[in-house]
Amino acid sequence: MADPVAGPLPVLAGRYRALARLGAGGMGVVWRAHDELLHREVAIKEVILAPHLSQEHRDEMRERTMREARAAARLGHPSIVAVHDVIAQDGRPWIVMDLVRGRSLDDAIRADGPLPPHRVAAIGLAVLDALALAHSRGIMHRDVKPANIMLAQDGGVLLTDFGIATVEGDAQLTSPDALVGSPGYIAPERLRGTGDGPSADLWSLGATLYAAVEGQGPFRRDTPVATIGAVLTQETPFPSRAGELAPVLLAMLAKDPRQRPGESGLRAALRQVAQGLPPGPLSPATAPQVPPPQAAAPQSTAPAPAPAGPRRTGLIVGAVLAVVATAVTGTVLLTMSGPDTPETPSRAANAGRFATAPDPCTLLTGPQVKVAVPSASPLSMEATQNSEPYCSWDDPLGGSRTDRRLRVAVGHKAPTPGKSGPDTAHAFFVAERTSVVADQGNGLLGSTGPLRNIGRVGAEAFSYDVVALDRVHSVIRFRVSNLLVEVNLSEVGKRAGTALRQDALKIARQVSEELNSRD
Repeated sequence: MADPVAGPLPVLAGRYRALARLGAGGMGVVWRAHDELLHREVAIKEVILAPHLSQEHRDEMRERTMREARAAARLGHPSIVAVHDVIAQDGRPWIVMDLVRGRSLDDAIRADGPLPPHRVAAIGLAVLDALALAHSRGIMHRDVKPANIMLAQDGGVLLTDFGIATVEGDAQLTSPDALVGSPGYIAPERLRGTGDGPSADLWSLGATLYAAVEGQGPFRRDTPVATIGAVLTQETPFPSRAGELAPVLLAMLAKDPRQRPGESGLRAALRQVAQGLPPGPLSPATAPQVPPPQAAAPQSTAPAPAPAGPRRTGLIVGAVLAVVATAVTGTVLLTMSGPDTPETPSRAANAGRFATAPDPCTLLTGPQVKVAVPSASPLSMEATQNSEPYCSWDDPLGGSRTDRRLRVAVGHKAPTPGKSGPDTAHAFFVAERTSVVADQGNGLLGSTGPLRNIGRVGAEAFSYDVVALDRVHSVIRFRVSNLLVEVNLSEVGKRAGTALRQDALKIARQVSEELNSRD
């Protein structure tokens, strides 16, 4: 619900007309606005510069805004809020970005209480993929928390607010002894000033998921100083509501970055829990032993959470750090047996099972094709520089299958910085799945039916229907190692029938089995 606003609503650059104020937090105010040129609604973040700030601090906040825009603009991903423009008006910057219709994870927790573990694991998967892309581009978010994760009405999960991100190659904005972030969500190594790598962002993600499943952060105390002290010195309370997610959270929140799971192992564990299954082993480290619920009871004596009120966000700087350092130095020294160096999560250094994309026309035999397309014309393969190799079989005579057409496309994914070939393919798979969810209903290519998860096809798979012009398509997308495959079986009609879907699924399983049989 939009906040009431006194006075005239702003108009930016003669193009963006503000419609309502969506809320305030962090360094500014977010508006819902209309783009008069492209006739679409957008969100605009107005950066508020307090009048008492020195010129140095005002310049820093302007540069921080530009950094947020540059960081987000470099990261085209379905789980990252896209930035379209930056405008300087009235002596301060304004960021124009996608309008996400939904609410933040923080708002969802406050309104509905703890979320189910499988839902929290699915949220974690989406944010993990967004962070993995950012880390591969040399960008550390540094402020992962429930307030910076948006839950869209269409089911999407988006990471936002790169306002305090660090971008590889950019000059440092704050002094080396300044602590930047939000209490309770800053990794221990960042508090100590000994590390600021990807593992620190993943610790923050662990604290965020803990808050989502338990209803409050693991180290929340009555004051920021007490919260920071708890992060540095206290063991993570056992998450009693988390179920199968509990060992994953405890592993993510290990004090020592070297004891936390790597990105690949974390992704596999979250995917298992999201499907209602045990997480399995966590790689590279072994998950901490999970105490029985009785052993967790003493944790309930921790200070009660502060009453709901204005969010504690923004910068926690030198003075707070000095107080915490004075109070807990002895304990911190006792818990550190050696240099606490930052660690980049280890990754399997492999390109995947397939060095190149196989010829799609070799993945099915003639009899297999004829089950779905009885009068198939001679197969053909096409590929251009900007498209995946594909093979198509047509049934121009129609026969009993109403002019069926089959198309099988195979995309090959090579490793990217910090990611193996299979992990890169998984990131693209998630992006495709999110795109289909967002496009349900009347999309650009026609009416898209509901997405369905399917089993026994590759490592992960989903299907959906598309009705375009006079044809209906049953589409199945799946991943095998570092390959992304699409099976598209279509026929003349206005609605996908059971026979069309079953034949498409049979073809997809045959292609998957053939790929799995190859070395």
